[in-house]
Amino acid sequence: MHSDKKSYPRPVMAVLVRSKSISRLQKQMAAPRIRLLAESNKEVNNILYFFSLSGVKLKEQKITGYYWHKTKNRWLHHDFSFPDVLYIRFGFDKGYNQTLTELCNMITKKNGELITHHRFNKWRLYQIISKDPVLKNYLPVTRTVKKPDDIKKMLKRYKVVYLKSHIGRKGENVLRVDVLPDSSYRYSYYRHEQLTVRTVSDFQALMNVVNKFFHGKKFLIQQGIQLMKFKNRLIDLRAELQRNGDGDLEIVGISVRHGRHGSPITTHGDAYRFDDFFGKNMGLSTEQLETFRSAVQKFLFSVYEYIDKNYGKYAEIGIDFAIDVNKKIWFIEANSQSTHVSLSKAYGKAAFYRYNKNILEYARQLSNRSKRGVKSEQPS
Repeated sequence: MHSDKKSYPRPVMAVLVRSKSISRLQKQMAAPRIRLLAESNKEVNNILYFFSLSGVKLKEQKITGYYWHKTKNRWLHHDFSFPDVLYIRFGFDKGYNQTLTELCNMITKKNGELITHHRFNKWRLYQIISKDPVLKNYLPVTRTVKKPDDIKKMLKRYKVVYLKSHIGRKGENVLRVDVLPDSSYRYSYYRHEQLTVRTVSDFQALMNVVNKFFHGKKFLIQQGIQLMKFKNRLIDLRAELQRNGDGDLEIVGISVRHGRHGSPITTHGDAYRFDDFFGKNMGLSTEQLETFRSAVQKFLFSVYEYIDKNYGKYAEIGIDFAIDVNKKIWFIEANSQSTHVSLSKAYGKAAFYRYNKNILEYARQLSNRSKRGVKSEQPS
């Protein structure tokens, strides 16, 4: 592509997406989250481009990416230099691990910044958080499963357990098991938008189900928590936290997720705003709500800052947590690449727009490019 180039003292932010997202951009069919990030950038005015790892040219230190051209009102491609800030937002294609590692190393050597890293390994994250004397009190008892006896012992002790793959998202690798009064086992899971609830008579039959479900993947077992319920359906919460343009941590929204009837997870159910749900539906007074919210916020900030300290800079973390019947807070898991479904359901497009704008402003604050007096090239 031949085009004139102009120099701007603006930070360059590159967003890593999957190759299928790039294919859609070629056809001028941007995914909603890409479109909203570009729309939010009209105010922030970073040099923003999207790319997949197949567009990375390590030797030339260039990346073929797509950007939104304001006057032509189209997505155009261009060969960009390596960015000031790399935002790993939408995952990446398998087989490109080495490319990503080298790209990250080259960016950091040039004083660039990486925000948001790979997905969390649930077991490793549990081990790290359990080292903190305060945060470990929020953790349910969790073990990685090495042999069937690990499952048998946890079932005997807790009667309800959750089995989860070390790495997984959208709740599709979560299996709940209940011990029934007659010593049989009921298991349930939610996959491909379908709830499955079945019973097996003995432990060996249960292990056959477990082995088929995880299909060789590493998984952990966690004590079942007596979750708070509303209308006889499970409740848990997703908080979306991120750094803003001043580098400060803020909570964009805490969504109360209301699971579908009989579902072992809440991911695919309804979502409510925190204050609305606990004020209107659970009947907390203004004073009770304020005290409860303050405790939740303190917990969330502590978790985020501890993860940040142990893993590196994150622009955002979605934190899943639960409240049990005694109002105790439990940490469930953290998500480095949240899909923000609950945030959108509960708080609407305005909150989602602010969320994207915060990320862009945080990238600008991190890069500090204009203070270094370095100029960037933007196609026109």
